[in-house]
Amino acid sequence: MQPKLFLLIALAQVFNSAFSQTQQDYKDYSAFDFVPGETILFDDNLINDKAGSAPIMWNNEGGKATVLKDDNETAISIDEYYTKLSPKLKNTVALPDSFTIEYDTWLAAGYDGNPGIEIHLMNGDAEAVITPNKHEMSVSLSGHDPVNKDNPEEYFGENKFYDRWVHISIVYMKKHLVVYLDHYKQIDIPDCYIQPKKILVTGNESGAMKILLKNFKVAKNIPVKSFDLINGKFVTHAIKFDVNKSFIKPESMPIVQEIAAYLKNHAAVKLEIGGHTDSDGDDAGNQKLSEQRANAVKTMLVSLGAQDAQLTAKGYGEIKPIDNNTTAEGKAQNRRTVITIK
Repeated sequence: MQPKLFLLIALAQVFNSAFSQTQQDYKDYSAFDFVPGETILFDDNLINDKAGSAPIMWNNEGGKATVLKDDNETAISIDEYYTKLSPKLKNTVALPDSFTIEYDTWLAAGYDGNPGIEIHLMNGDAEAVITPNKHEMSVSLSGHDPVNKDNPEEYFGENKFYDRWVHISIVYMKKHLVVYLDHYKQIDIPDCYIQPKKILVTGNESGAMKILLKNFKVAKNIPVKSFDLINGKFVTHAIKFDVNKSFIKPESMPIVQEIAAYLKNHAAVKLEIGGHTDSDGDDAGNQKLSEQRANAVKTMLVSLGAQDAQLTAKGYGEIKPIDNNTTAEGKAQNRRTVITIK
């Protein structure tokens, strides 16, 4: 076989595999019911951090963590045992009585059952500790029995839990605690006995094996209804993209499906999908990115049954901010998708 032909076949196989995995991810998340808060208290995309330095949006309370950047990865690397980090929450004196946490984490297979990133919801000495590992999701509660649930069979071994990005979503709503592993709802505790005042992230590095963290977000004001056109407009941060990318992340599926269902039930309605960015980068690049993201949302809605004629996609770049572009939280508010009745 000629080398060029072999290369083309190999590339096609890789593309088809990636496309198949993407489609499966979207299918998996079709029943995901996590609803993130809409007012962002903390959102670290690490875009302003320097490789090898301590992450600038975190307090280091022990151990060592550095920013890892290369062509394929931008993440926080846990570099020592007993590493403790707390997010520098802005514009809030104390955690609200309801909030959400989302993040992606990577754990090397060599840890073999040891936990990677743990989340501590703390109030003085009392805490709820959320611990994912390959066997189970567990929550330890000060003065009370722990709550555990075995992972789905596919996660119990090394096949999916290790050496890949795992998405964790947490809802805390007036002592009601819910935790998701990727698209699976693993923990649902009606009363976790604590009103947390602090979030602490911990990890125990060993043998220079990877424990990574990225896309950490804390938000409040959890909407009762996910998709709600108020005065003909709906603003959402629940449609998620990686930094400078227009690929819709699978965890966006709940809100995208709601919008698609609305369009199918209201065939006469026409909507504009508006993409908006923050001010990082150049104007032309932000304009192009916002257009690509708006078109990606339109394409996804049509694939879910909406009619092409019902939808217009438009990118606004950075020209219509709803918050400042001087803080990470303000920029996160500005990165949004706006659905408007035409």
